[in-house]
Amino acid sequence: MNRRASQPDTQADLQLRQIIGVRQSFIMVAGAGSGKTTSLIKALKTIIDEHGTSLRKKRQRVACITYTEIASKEIWADISNNPLVHVSTIHSFFWMIIRSFQNDIRDWVAQRIDEKLAELRAAAAGFGPRVHERTRERNKRDIERYEYQRTRIGSVSAFTYGTGSDYIKGVLGHDDVIKIASAFLTERPLFRTLFGQQFPFLFVDESQDTMPYVVDALKAVQHQMRSHFCLGFFGDPMQQIYPTGVGKIQQEAGWITITKPENFRCATSVLSVANAIRRGGDDLVQVGGRTSMVEGEARPVIGTARIFILPIDEQRNERLLAVRDWISRHNNDPEWQPSETTSVKTLVIVHRMAASRLGFSALYSAMNDNAPETFKAGFLDASAWPLRPFVSFVIPLSDAVRKGQEFKAMSILRSSSPRLVGENLRGRDVAQVLGELREACMQLAEMVSPDSNASVRDVLLHLRDSRLLTLDHRIMAYLDDQTPENVEGDDDNDDGDNREITAMDSFMRCEVSQFLGYQAYLNDESPFSTQQGIKGAEFARVLVVLDDDEGTHVQFSYDKYFGIKRMSARDEQNVLEGKETAIERTRRLFYVCCTRARTDLAVVLFSNDIALAERQVRATGIFPDNAVYTLPALAT
Repeated sequence: MNRRASQPDTQADLQLRQIIGVRQSFIMVAGAGSGKTTSLIKALKTIIDEHGTSLRKKRQRVACITYTEIASKEIWADISNNPLVHVSTIHSFFWMIIRSFQNDIRDWVAQRIDEKLAELRAAAAGFGPRVHERTRERNKRDIERYEYQRTRIGSVSAFTYGTGSDYIKGVLGHDDVIKIASAFLTERPLFRTLFGQQFPFLFVDESQDTMPYVVDALKAVQHQMRSHFCLGFFGDPMQQIYPTGVGKIQQEAGWITITKPENFRCATSVLSVANAIRRGGDDLVQVGGRTSMVEGEARPVIGTARIFILPIDEQRNERLLAVRDWISRHNNDPEWQPSETTSVKTLVIVHRMAASRLGFSALYSAMNDNAPETFKAGFLDASAWPLRPFVSFVIPLSDAVRKGQEFKAMSILRSSSPRLVGENLRGRDVAQVLGELREACMQLAEMVSPDSNASVRDVLLHLRDSRLLTLDHRIMAYLDDQTPENVEGDDDNDDGDNREITAMDSFMRCEVSQFLGYQAYLNDESPFSTQQGIKGAEFARVLVVLDDDEGTHVQFSYDKYFGIKRMSARDEQNVLEGKETAIERTRRLFYVCCTRARTDLAVVLFSNDIALAERQVRATGIFPDNAVYTLPALAT
């Protein structure tokens, strides 16, 4: 075990140890900077120490489900690669538990195809005279494709797990795997028994971002297995920033909720802001704050937390530089000055400033300007289906090929390429297949190079024709689409299908090299980060940019959050119906952003009405009055 397991216990850690001793299920609510992962590691160590012998005898293991591969590797290293613990992302874990049930998977896929056919036929029946011809044609092709799949699905010999679905070739995508496993756990008592007997302890990290039906499926196991199955959720509802997440986990009878209020990350000034933000969301008040050793004594780090309210104009970049210069002078800290090695992390909702700086403006526009909300939201974390093959396969593979990292390239191909599936290699000259793959990979790397003019469509056609990757059927529909583009000036441009068509037309025309800047942005390899993409990270100096004017995401609005802009009619209706609004979503996002700062936090709010914005910001009490600044202050 590493240093985390040897950290001093908090009250929450002591309580968790007692609960695990009697195999009681629990929910741990741990705020930002509280050491949630440390508590999880300690819990795993407790199981290994107290139940390890019994688990080995029964050939059982502890399961730990994480949100990302990075988190999985981190936890796996922290428990010293102990074979009693299985740590993986939810997709990998669920595939492991269902992959041997091939006949059941085939039945589920057949039912899924029937459901899709019913949806498509219902949509076609409801088409009005204003629906575009392209939408009608796409619906017709989708129906024909699913009808063909339905006749062939019984002959699929085996299913595998890939990045996108191709049922006829036996490939299941991420969403399929999650839904199949959840359905099996929810609907089949015997499957729940087998699952609980194999993994009598199961922990879910970042539980607030887990899909509701996954939570229900795991709860079904616990309800059936009772004290023989210990289910633990580690998370924080205030850090739920993805729309598919469950948020707060509802406590079941006999469960225990553990609160971990400590914050070990943030300076006291930043922690005060975090608690003020959190006040409107729940009743957790975080305590403590960052400390440093001075003459052998742990003393609190005060730090700074300020907000600057600046005008919306063409000088946004200059304003941000002025803020950094001002902070540098007043904090006597040269690290706030811009440089190639800057230590200031700038957090933005993906918008044109970052996209322009990093060279993915066209990609940003395609996925945001008049695009469906699912595209806009999915662009924030690269989960939108048009982006997935590029982020998960094309860019990593091209990078590995260019750097001569043959082992990494082959690992990517083995995990994703249909040409290396066992049954596709049967009867083939393996050397010839590998040679063809090498040539296809070299062509791909050349197409994705920074000086290439290859388009997204060019690369997708190459992937399809070379069979490097199984493409999502939705992408294939646009590759095959030869019907005319939307007619400019149509009066139904707001229709969801038509927005998708327009967005995909623009996306297909983008130069694929734009993904290089986008990937660097997602991988935190630039001074910019998405406000959604930095959960779990921390930085000494953080600059948060709030700019609704450049945003295109209706699910977040800082103007509404501060009361600068009135709630929409939809927001008011959601309030009446007990549904969340943009205000709740923005509060959570703002909390996540501000709690990334270890020492110094600066927030820049761009507004069209400075006077109103200043009044509203001061009224919230989130920042002290002497920490609220407007443009004239930057001259001092």
